[in-house]
Amino acid sequence: MVKEFQTGKIAKGSSFLGRKKIIKELQTYIGLNQSVVLIAPRRFGKSSIIKKVIDNNVHNFKIITVDIMEIHSKRIFAEHIISEVYSILGIYGILSKLKDASLSFFKDLVNHLTALKLSIDDISIETTGKLLKEADEDKLLAHALTLPNIVAGKLNTKFLFVIDEFGEIDKLQSKNELTDTMRTIFQKQENVVFLFAGSQYALMTKIFIEKSSAFYKFAVHIEVPTMKGDDFAKSFKDIFYSKEISLPSNFAKEVEEISQGIPYYMVRIAQEVLINALLEDKINIHCYSIRLAALIIFKKEQSYFTSELNKFRGKKYDVIALKALTENKSHTKILAELGVSRQNANVIINSLVMTGIVEKRGKKYIIVDPFMRRYIQKL
Repeated sequence: MVKEFQTGKIAKGSSFLGRKKIIKELQTYIGLNQSVVLIAPRRFGKSSIIKKVIDNNVHNFKIITVDIMEIHSKRIFAEHIISEVYSILGIYGILSKLKDASLSFFKDLVNHLTALKLSIDDISIETTGKLLKEADEDKLLAHALTLPNIVAGKLNTKFLFVIDEFGEIDKLQSKNELTDTMRTIFQKQENVVFLFAGSQYALMTKIFIEKSSAFYKFAVHIEVPTMKGDDFAKSFKDIFYSKEISLPSNFAKEVEEISQGIPYYMVRIAQEVLINALLEDKINIHCYSIRLAALIIFKKEQSYFTSELNKFRGKKYDVIALKALTENKSHTKILAELGVSRQNANVIINSLVMTGIVEKRGKKYIIVDPFMRRYIQKL
C-alpha cells in the first residue's frame, strides 16, 4: 500500500509511480555505456526519474551528480565535481584540506589510499591542489572534468555522471566555449557514462540535437512522456480505500484528462480530492469532486503563474503572443494587427519556446502547462 501522497518533493519509494518503461530504457542504455539526454517539461517528474535510476543503480556504477541550477560559476562547478569524485574515494572535505595542505593530512591520505591500493599520483591530488590555488578557473574546470575518468580507471569501475538542468549551462559561458570544451573532454572518456537532463526543450535541442551543436550525436535523446490514469489507478484506490473512501471506476482517467497527464497535477488533484473528502467526512467520491479539486488547485497555483509571467514584464508582445496561443490563434496574425512584423513575431515566439513555457509540436505552438494556459486565457 502506498504510504506517501505528496508533491513538491522528489518522488521515491512507494510514492514513485509508473515510469517502468522509461526507467528500464535509461538503465539499458547506461549499461551499454551509452550516454543519454533526458528531456522533460517542468512538473513531468524528471528529477524523480533520475533519482530512481540513481537509487536502483543496477550496474553498480560510482555516481556523481550536479545540478547546473545550483552552479553560478565555473569554479563552483569544478569544485563540486572535485568534491564528489574524492568523496567516492572516502576523502571528505577535500577543498578545505587541500587549501590547508598540512603534513598530517597528506600522511593520513597516503595511508587511506594505500588501503585502497592507490597512490597520490593515481588520483591527481597534487594537480588538483595546485589548480585550486590558482586563479584560472578554466584550467581548474578542465581538470575537474577529466577527474572522474582518471579515478574510474584506477578503480577499474565505471562512473555515471549525472548533470541535471544542463540547459542552464549557457549562464556559465559567453559563447559555446564551455560546451565545446566539455564535448572535447567527454568524448575521450571510456570510464564515464553521462546522463544529461533538462526541462527546457529548446535549449536542450540546441545543445544536443542541432547539427551545429557541441553535443550533436553524443547522447541518445529520450523525452519524458505524460502519464496515464492507469499508472496511478491502483495507488489512488489503495490510498482512498485505506481511508474508507470509495472512488468511481473512472477516477484516475478523469484526473488524467483534467491534468493532461502531467504527473504533478495528477497527484495534486487526487490529493486535494482526498483532503476535501476527509474534511467533509465523505465516503464516496463523484466526478464533480475532481473538478472542484482542479479549480482549487488552479487558484492555489496562480501566484506561481504570476511569478512566471512577471519575467515578461515590459514585454507586452510576449504576453499577447501567449494569449493568442490559448485561443488557438496565430501569434503572427495577432501581432501583425499591432504593427509587429512577421520576423519579429517569430523572434518573440522563439524566445518563449526557449523559456520552456511554450513548445512547438509539429507546426503548432502550445503552452505546456494546462493550468497556466487557462490562467493566461483569463487575463
